[in-house]
Amino acid sequence: MIKYIDECKRIIENVMASEGHNIEHAAKLMTRTIERDGVIHVSGGHCHIYAMETFYRAGGLVPINPLLPHLFATAPRTQAYSDHIYEVEGIGTTVFEDQQTSANDCIILASIAGRTIPTIDIALAAKKRGIPIIALQSMAFSKCTTPKHSSGFFLNDVADVTVDLHIPYGDAIIELDGLSEKCCPVSSVIGFSIIQALVTQTVCNLAEAGLTPPVWVSSNLDKGDAINKTHISSMKGRVSCL
Repeated sequence: MIKYIDECKRIIENVMASEGHNIEHAAKLMTRTIERDGVIHVSGGHCHIYAMETFYRAGGLVPINPLLPHLFATAPRTQAYSDHIYEVEGIGTTVFEDQQTSANDCIILASIAGRTIPTIDIALAAKKRGIPIIALQSMAFSKCTTPKHSSGFFLNDVADVTVDLHIPYGDAIIELDGLSEKCCPVSSVIGFSIIQALVTQTVCNLAEAGLTPPVWVSSNLDKGDAINKTHISSMKGRVSCL
C-alpha cells in the first residue's frame, strides 16, 4: 500500500517539476475560454472517467461539457465495446459534432497512450472548428506503441498543448514476486491530480483578473442546491449533460 502511494507521489512530483509550463499554458487556454463565455469540453481517460471527474463536482468549474455518450462506457460487455467501438473511426467525430461548440471554446482530451481512435477523431474534429486542444498523455507510454488511427497521428500531434503525465508503459507500477505482470494502475490518480491542478490554476487566473470564477458547490450545503440551480440555468443548451 505504502509503495503504491510513494510511486504516485513520485510521478506527480515529476509531472509538476517538468510540466509546469505546459500546465500554465493549458490553464491560460481554459481561462481565456471562460473569459469569453465559452465552454471547456472534456473527453477520454479510461473511456470517460476523466470527463466525469471534471463535471458537476463541488469546487469544480461550471462551464465544462463532458462528452459522456453511453458508447464510451466500459460496461456492460466491456470486451465487446473495446473490440468494436474503440476500433472504429468516425464514432468520435459523430459524438463531437453533436455538441454545441463555438470558437471561444477549448477541449481537454485524455488518452494515456495517445492513440485511442475516438479521441483522435474528436481531436481532428475540434481542430477543424478552430477549437484549442489540451492533451493529457504519457509520452513514455506512447513511445512504446504505434498509432492506431489511419491518420498516423498520436494525440499530441494534433494538440495545441500537451501535458505529459509521465505514466509508465502499461500503466501498472507494482511488481510482486510470483506475478508475471505488474499490478495497480496509476493513470486515474495522476490524471485526476493534474486535471484538478488545471482547474485550480484556471480559478486563480480568473480571480487575479478580477473575475468571479464560476464553480459548483456541494449539494449537501444548506444553500447548495439553490446556488447550483442558478448555474444549471446559465448552462442549459450548452452542456449536453444538463
